[in-house]
Amino acid sequence: MFVRVLLRFYRFHLFQNVPDRMCICKTYFSLLGVLLVMTLHVNAQTEKFTSRLYFPGGVGINIPSGDEQVSMKRGSVLNTAVEYRPAYINAVFFRFNYDALNNKYKSKAGEVPTNVTEGKLSAGFLLLGVGYRRKLNRLGIYTLLQAGYNSSGYNNTSVNSNGITVGSISTKHPAVKIAAGLEYYIVPHFALVLEPAYYHLYKARSQYILNPDYVSYSIGFTTTLF
Repeated sequence: MFVRVLLRFYRFHLFQNVPDRMCICKTYFSLLGVLLVMTLHVNAQTEKFTSRLYFPGGVGINIPSGDEQVSMKRGSVLNTAVEYRPAYINAVFFRFNYDALNNKYKSKAGEVPTNVTEGKLSAGFLLLGVGYRRKLNRLGIYTLLQAGYNSSGYNNTSVNSNGITVGSISTKHPAVKIAAGLEYYIVPHFALVLEPAYYHLYKARSQYILNPDYVSYSIGFTTTLF
C-alpha cells in the first residue's frame, strides 16, 4: 500500500518544476523515516541486527532509451545494495543501492553536452527506497520504489597550444527507480535473484540528458553476512 501511494505521488508531480521536485525528495525521505520507525515498533524481532541486513547484488544488461539526437547501444548493469528487513518475510523492507550502468553512444546532432560524437556513457545511481516482499515456499516476490541521485559521465575534448586534451565531464540529475524481483531461497538467508528495473532521470540544472530512461535485467543473489 505504501509503495502504491508513493507511485501515485511521483506520477502526479512528474512534470512539475525543479524546486518542486526538491521538495518532493525531502518529503519522500521524511516518509521513509516515519515508515522505518513504525515498522521497527510493530515488527520487533528476536534476531540480532546484523541478521536483518542483507546484501543483494547482480549483473546484467541495460536497454537505454536514446532519442532523436543520440543513438545508444545496449550495455551492462552492476547492482550493489544494502537491505534492512525489520521482519524476515511478508513485510516492508528498506534498501540503499549503488547501480552502475555503462553504454556506448553515437551523437546525431550538436546539442549533446559533449563534443565527443561517439563514446562511452557511464551512469551511476545512488538510491534509497522502500519495498514489499511476499514469500511462498522457496520463492520470494518483491516490488521496490527508490529515489535519489544520478551522475552521468562522458569524455570531452579541448584544443590547446600543446594539442588535443581528452578529459571527462559529468552531469547530475534527480532519479527514480522502480523494480520487481523474483527470489529462489536455497537456504533461509541466501537466495538467487532475478530483477527487472526501470530508471528515469529528471532535468535539474542540466538542460539536456544524454539518456533519460533505462530498462535493466539483472541476475544475482542476496545474503546476510552472519
